[in-house]
Amino acid sequence: MSTAALRWGFLLVALLVLLALMGWRVQRLRQVEARLVKEKQALLAEKASLEAERARRTSPEALIRWAQEHGFVPLPEGAWR
Repeated sequence: MSTAALRWGFLLVALLVLLALMGWRVQRLRQVEARLVKEKQALLAEKASLEAERARRTSPEALIRWAQEHGFVPLPEGAWR
């Protein structure tokens, strides 16, 4: 076998190893991306439930009920006493 053929063979093997490493890296990145997408979906669902809870707790009716339970009086009554 000539030295030129050996050089080309070595180059071919090196390029195949490089290609395999790049493929492995891409697969790892895809796994990480899939995990991050799942986490994002879970966080968005949690955010939606927390926003609904906030809206329920800060509704005018809930605030009035809380104020009455803690002894606050409506402004017209408190302003004229």
